[in-house]
Amino acid sequence: MIRALLLLITVVLVVACDDSSSPSGDSPRCDPDASPTVLASKYDDDDGDGNPLDEDFPDIDDEDDDIADHAWIRDRFGVYHLFFHSESLYHPNQIEHYTTRDFRSLDYVGVALTVAPGGWDGDALWAPHVVEHDRIYYMFYTGVAGSNGPDAVQRIGLATSTNLITWTRAPINRCPGTSGDGCVYECDEAWTTWGDGGAFDDQCRDPFVMWDDASERWLMFVTAKSTNGFGVVTVASADEFSTWSGGGFIDATRRLATGTGGQTTGGQAENPFVVETDDTYYLLFSDWQDIEDSVTVAPHRTVVQYATSPSLAVDDVGSADWIYRGYTPDPGVNAIEVIEFRRGSGRRWLMSQSISSPRSGFPKPQRRQLLVRCANFENDLIETSNWGVVPDGTGVTAVDLTTSD
Repeated sequence: MIRALLLLITVVLVVACDDSSSPSGDSPRCDPDASPTVLASKYDDDDGDGNPLDEDFPDIDDEDDDIADHAWIRDRFGVYHLFFHSESLYHPNQIEHYTTRDFRSLDYVGVALTVAPGGWDGDALWAPHVVEHDRIYYMFYTGVAGSNGPDAVQRIGLATSTNLITWTRAPINRCPGTSGDGCVYECDEAWTTWGDGGAFDDQCRDPFVMWDDASERWLMFVTAKSTNGFGVVTVASADEFSTWSGGGFIDATRRLATGTGGQTTGGQAENPFVVETDDTYYLLFSDWQDIEDSVTVAPHRTVVQYATSPSLAVDDVGSADWIYRGYTPDPGVNAIEVIEFRRGSGRRWLMSQSISSPRSGFPKPQRRQLLVRCANFENDLIETSNWGVVPDGTGVTAVDLTTSD
């Protein structure tokens, strides 16, 4: 049975009375014959040519409301909140906020957070991740100082909210030599190049935060540049959200000549996301430098890959319990998030994936929309399919991926 740990991280834990306003009557189910589910943000026309439909990522800079690195969280009223950075061709200056109840359409809420000019995050905001603890919401995000070039400096920031609408940077700064609130972590560890002074060395982005029962600490999975010159997922820990210390890195996420499958090619390890099922942890990450194939031969190659481990333990020599497993099923997507969709009597893991190339089945010109798929994690394998809903009480099993405490 899929355990409830991820609910503490990605979905707001609520008491039964808070769920009274959740949609009821229909339960989600995996359905390979269903039509694909695609979520789109509002149209814009930032290039001012009068045509809001000329999106053609990454060639046309008309991307402000396209969805790339994103995060989901469910509030106590059964509403699912989506946060993502505005694409804007590598210089996103704000984090957008949308909502949904049914994962069929999105409603625009507004801007959640913007850059703080002159501060440590004065040039760009990337990759939000939101958790809830004691009725306070915590948004971790990437802040960038400098242009998107070899000298750009990436760090991890923190903002808080009590209602998911109004966000305030945490009134702290743990990053020496910088100004502005909210900076809580730099990837300055022995196994990374952060602070070494070389080109593209100061990489520290895409935070994912979760609670670890075993260590009784919060863990933060972050993308950094390894000392071997390639991307790696590094892990920090904390007793509370503002003071983080490096715990180790995961060799299974970086390029290694002695590795297996996709480990020997590519070189990035972005957008880490962890799911726990059947006492196994699945760490998903994106490697856009690893070339996809046509996905018509086995084993296929996709941008999103994953590793598994029986625990969340890491160390400073590569964390051998984490084993590289290969590729996720769907081509042409990246920046994957997983959310538990609760509706009626059913609960279902949904995998939201940012459409990034025509290999997704969506031809150019294309917007960065979310392809939402039903997901199953079992025996170190990941399967996806389209999904639909089934009326409660029809006798059709709708909860084969039930989450239990």
